[in-house]
Amino acid sequence: MMDRAESALQFISPVERDVWVAMGMALQSEYGDAARDAWINWSRQAESFRELDARTVWKSFKGAGVSIASLYHEAKSNGWRDEGFQRPTQEQMQAQRAAAQERATKEGQERIRLASAAAKKADWLLSQCKHERHAYLDSKGLTELEGLVWWPDEKTNLLCIPMYVAAKLVGVQMIDREGSKKYLSNQVTSKAEYVFDGGSIGATDWWVEGYGSGLSLRACLHALKVRYRIHVTFSAGNLQRMAHSGYVVADNDVSGVGEVAAIATGLPYWMPERSGQDINDVHQAMGTFRTSQVLGKWVREMKEKKAAA
Repeated sequence: MMDRAESALQFISPVERDVWVAMGMALQSEYGDAARDAWINWSRQAESFRELDARTVWKSFKGAGVSIASLYHEAKSNGWRDEGFQRPTQEQMQAQRAAAQERATKEGQERIRLASAAAKKADWLLSQCKHERHAYLDSKGLTELEGLVWWPDEKTNLLCIPMYVAAKLVGVQMIDREGSKKYLSNQVTSKAEYVFDGGSIGATDWWVEGYGSGLSLRACLHALKVRYRIHVTFSAGNLQRMAHSGYVVADNDVSGVGEVAAIATGLPYWMPERSGQDINDVHQAMGTFRTSQVLGKWVREMKEKKAAA
């Protein structure tokens, strides 16, 4: 059923080509050619719409790699809520138009230019990386894993995590041996993610803040033999903006920021009992099997609670 996707699509403008293309890719990845007419009908809102061009573009999407999750978090950022079929209000539509107009200004175009330059730098930087072990992964108890590691000089090595918006590379998170994190200047970070995809058909979305948390969660879900799509969102604010379905695995920050973000998503969330811990801390302390059993029990409880509601 495409009702949910079509409801979300009403909150997205097809005017900007990058968004238009990404939403088509997302629909095709989930529903195949059955979603073509829905995408084309939505596309008619743009003055530049040409049906023959749209059909040609649709055929070019094969295996493009954008999941339906991209559509849902784009819609959510524009005010959509997963509560049955809806249409955007006049205020929401005006906000989208205003955002598009702002991007068309000189200042907006300059930001786009700088962001594009950062994306190109990220692409170059990733091409220089080697697959090898890193001290940060060791510190997370993941000593058997390798990552993308960049050596800017003989004494420095940085673990590099690609960051994508709608499957388009926008930047990179760089983590040093002590765990300090930084990004490229002027890169896009809002709505950026890194996804561990354990089988897109029938997969459940899971949302975490950090890369280490994502790796620990992947080990646990793999042990449970479930299909998953883990979204590493890089910050609590980003997690709150993006999470639209499935489950959240929150950080139990001393400040409470992680739980506040999890609650704001409206999704079921699991969080370590001890303050100051995330799932990686639990994984290190308890091991994959025991941590996966805790998560599996929690998921069953959430499903029973939903069925009883």
